[in-house]
Amino acid sequence: MCFTMPPDAIIRTTAYHRRDFCLSIIWYPSWEHVNIISSIAKPFPRTPSVGIGTLDCLPLELLLDTLCRLDIHSLLRFRQMNLRSRQTVDSLSQYQKIASHGLNLICALFRTRRAADIPLLDFYDTLCTKPCAFCGEFAGFISLLTWKRCCFACLQKAPETQVRTLASMRKQLHLTKPELAQLVSFKSLPGIYTMNETIIKSRTTIVSLHEVMVASKRQSPTQPQASQVIIVDRNQKFNFMRSCALPYYDKATGNVERGISCAGCQLAIEKKIFTTGTTTLQFDARDKVYTQDGFLDHFRWYEQAQVLWKSSAEGTKKPTELPLFALMEGHFKSRE
Repeated sequence: MCFTMPPDAIIRTTAYHRRDFCLSIIWYPSWEHVNIISSIAKPFPRTPSVGIGTLDCLPLELLLDTLCRLDIHSLLRFRQMNLRSRQTVDSLSQYQKIASHGLNLICALFRTRRAADIPLLDFYDTLCTKPCAFCGEFAGFISLLTWKRCCFACLQKAPETQVRTLASMRKQLHLTKPELAQLVSFKSLPGIYTMNETIIKSRTTIVSLHEVMVASKRQSPTQPQASQVIIVDRNQKFNFMRSCALPYYDKATGNVERGISCAGCQLAIEKKIFTTGTTTLQFDARDKVYTQDGFLDHFRWYEQAQVLWKSSAEGTKKPTELPLFALMEGHFKSRE
């Protein structure tokens, strides 16, 4: 199909962002960031009267390289030292990008006490990573336990992303102190999690099931394998409690992508148009998240997306059959 309108018009008309995915994991409303956006990303418009001590003796290039290798907690503590340190940190392009596009994740790192474990360079590299570490699809989410990008499907289902409480793993596997010392863990945050909007008020220490099995190195009948533990413990809410949304930043173009889904796939479900496969596969297709280029490739052959485009008079009005689900960006109510 030939495009008679710019690609951005097609995306605006027939695609939407799955906001409900972001709301099902660690999330903060925008009003929580109002008072910190300006302070965390902008230098004060004054000339510093004092320096940064012996660090002033370092060549600027070496100083900036050193700061890039600091963990987020140490970097922000250094930034708070004085006006000169603040301006030095703010001059880092990597810092500016994570402060602009990763504020939710920064907040999550501090509240879970993981900020001391993640260097600025690792954060920036992850921000600039597009594919899921497990399936290669667009990954709009990250695990605070393993620091790996993942798509929403893998967040829920991939064996490598499963999460359990530390207490349950200690009880089932009788982990030793050396084994426990190898594990990354943190206390979960109260909030609303999962696609069922489950309210969680308590905090519990969680760990990666995959890392537990690697650390324990046990395969005997008395020590369940990873697949067996997954079957025994079907409580998936912890997978959502260790994840946070993170957009993709393209270093080459400067564009930022949060991921988009096809409104036509939702329309097909509502019309009960199941051309191939089962209903489950249709819902999986509806839940797929694309990059903009990936969506345009999908649009070229998907009939229901083209139906929406045609009914919009090629992007000049709202499509007549645009699903309410797409208008709401999923099925969750606003929490702002």
